[in-house]
Amino acid sequence: MKWSKTRAFGQHYLADKKILREIVKTSQINSEEIVCEAGTGKGILTQELCRHAKKVISFEIDKPLYLEALKSFSHIHNLWLFNADIFKNKDLEFDVFVSNLPYSRSKDAIVWLASKKFSRAIVMLQKEFVNKLQAKPGETNYRPISVMSQYCFTIENLLDVNRTSFWPQPQIDSQLVRLTPNKQNYMAIQTLNNLNQIFSRKNKKASSVAKILGSEWSSNSNWNNKRIYQLPPRELIHFAESMIGVVIKGRNKKVKNIKRL
Repeated sequence: MKWSKTRAFGQHYLADKKILREIVKTSQINSEEIVCEAGTGKGILTQELCRHAKKVISFEIDKPLYLEALKSFSHIHNLWLFNADIFKNKDLEFDVFVSNLPYSRSKDAIVWLASKKFSRAIVMLQKEFVNKLQAKPGETNYRPISVMSQYCFTIENLLDVNRTSFWPQPQIDSQLVRLTPNKQNYMAIQTLNNLNQIFSRKNKKASSVAKILGSEWSSNSNWNNKRIYQLPPRELIHFAESMIGVVIKGRNKKVKNIKRL
């Protein structure tokens, strides 16, 4: 296949209508809900979402695809189309997030959702990335994104999706997941930055890393001789928050001098 913007953006369009119906079914969208979709693409999923939702806000970063959708779906009155990068939008309000994400934007989506107030997200992700989101302390693929996602969401695996369900066909299989916000847990961008700093020393003892980074948690007796990669998400989040002197207890709480994701 020749080079195209579709390939450049890492887009793989869902071609299996059975999977499409499963996405809509598991989304459980009702007529009073606003749905946000990342990646309009060919609009196959978009149309189905519009049949169930009060309003669908769909973003497509590819200009030709956006213009095609704008022309094809001009008759759908509860659809709002935007040619923009959804993950740069800080003020969007919605009830349900649904997307067959380009694989290159998976991490962006999780980080962005961690700063939003919503009911649930039904997202198609590459299986390897889902495994990373659900990795446990001590496992090889336990990363800052694992900590953040497990702290902010309850993650449910809904459906394994074979690579043959897409066009063009990706090299790896996918998984449909549901993310339900843990409503009392919120992520600020500074906390995530601190978490990345902490994990740059993941093989060191947590107590010594806390002293190096100037955290008041250096005397935490629960850490004993545990290393960073062995600590559970909640303790690591508290560690990261202690580095900025702020513990954020709610998604809607405003904190001065903290830039939201």
